[in-house]
Amino acid sequence: ELHKWFAGDGVVFVGINSHPADDSKAVAKHAKEHAIPFPVLKDDGAKLAAAFAVERVPTAFVLDAGRVVRYKGRIDDQFSPGLHRAKATTRELRQAVAAVLAGREVATPFAEPAGCLLTREREAVEAAEPVTYHKHVSRIVQAKCQVCHRPGEAAPFSLLTYKQAKGWADMIREVVAQGQMPPWHADAPPGHFANDRRLSPEQKKTLLAWVDQGCPEGDPKDAPPPREFLEGWRLGREPDVVLTMNKPVDVPAQYLYGLAGMPYQYVRVGEPFKEDTWVQAVEVRPDFRAALHHVIAFVVPPGQTIRDVAGKDFGRHMLGAYVPGDQPVVYAEGLAKLVPKGSRIVFELHYTPNGRVGQDRSSIGLILAKKPPKMAAMTDAIFTGKFAIPPGADNYKVTASRTYDTPVTLIALTPHMHLRGKAFRYELVTPDGKREVLLNVPKWDFNWQVSYQLAKPRALPAGSRIECTAWYDNSAANPVNPDPTDKVRWGNMTWEEMMIGFVEYMEEREVK
Repeated sequence: ELHKWFAGDGVVFVGINSHPADDSKAVAKHAKEHAIPFPVLKDDGAKLAAAFAVERVPTAFVLDAGRVVRYKGRIDDQFSPGLHRAKATTRELRQAVAAVLAGREVATPFAEPAGCLLTREREAVEAAEPVTYHKHVSRIVQAKCQVCHRPGEAAPFSLLTYKQAKGWADMIREVVAQGQMPPWHADAPPGHFANDRRLSPEQKKTLLAWVDQGCPEGDPKDAPPPREFLEGWRLGREPDVVLTMNKPVDVPAQYLYGLAGMPYQYVRVGEPFKEDTWVQAVEVRPDFRAALHHVIAFVVPPGQTIRDVAGKDFGRHMLGAYVPGDQPVVYAEGLAKLVPKGSRIVFELHYTPNGRVGQDRSSIGLILAKKPPKMAAMTDAIFTGKFAIPPGADNYKVTASRTYDTPVTLIALTPHMHLRGKAFRYELVTPDGKREVLLNVPKWDFNWQVSYQLAKPRALPAGSRIECTAWYDNSAANPVNPDPTDKVRWGNMTWEEMMIGFVEYMEEREVK
């Protein structure tokens, strides 16, 4: 956009890629995919980055006619780790270029870049306890990183080889030391949730030592066999049934009609089911992943519409979902979810246009139970839309609850809020009045909406109540707050809010 903006003013734009893990072919491919209209060059050995003292990328520079650096820093404030504003609120790069063209001093000559650390070549360091990639680090990366850090998955780069890991070593060190990766936000002790992604203290120590020792490769003979993944799916095997959206959705490059978001889309998937079908595992597979925020797969019974199922008990009709940071739903043997005969699947799709025109035809993969299960998987949504978060409120509290009249067994808990979400807690209140925290998320992150799966399913007696409490930060101190002056109510869009505590449980059923 800036290239077009200043096209008639004699401003020359050049892109420089200094990342050690990228070669010239990767740089050319990236430039072509994004239709970058100016030259993009490969900085071999990151020599230019060193001369310009680049620490994070992207970093933008403005040089005047005498090749004096007049500005260094970010493009604007729209994107940073964990932050994606609908539009920028500052435009430092554009203002710097305009000032130089006008012969003025640049008002803000430096603005802190907010991207990834640019890894430098490190000298080997002798250590009393040497750590090498093949013998020590590769196993940790396989176990904790590669499920996302591989082609076709959500992570922005791969960690399948020594070269790739070394190329991201500085960033690995930062996010591991700060506890940002692998992402996990519940404060329960290790082992409480089956899908706990956290590194053990020993794993963390090993990764940090490897980077500090200069990223030694070691002997390839010490490496474990490569971890095998099923291309295109995370279910562990090919789905028995794959259903794709009956029609594509065209996603524009920018938001429609000047709105801050694209309206939800509802698209039928496949044909009605010809018989009662028990589903043991489900994965919603995004197509245009870069612009797709979430997908919810609803089961719409015969004679009903999506409007009918999206009411008070919409959780009961959810078959599966794709949300940032979550994994496929895989039930234990003897447990499955029913799709009644004559029902059909309808996708609810939320797109966030990102500057690229695209078309989406997402799919859902199902693994079917081999026989009717003894236990039926159920989903409830404990929620309330009766709230109005005042402007500037930094700790606004909202509660909702549900009482279960029959015995149930909990298997997973999934909190859901939007950008003003601050914290979320589930509490169990037993019939005798005792309270117990089932899940506490002290620092909510909209980018990682995890389904917390209990390592040991929890049996609840009849009369048990689950209370959900959500806290919101609508103040200017919340860096992702779309508008701290707004009174915020329930709504689908991310600048509005939701308060939902999804509960997944199982009930005994008569096997027919």
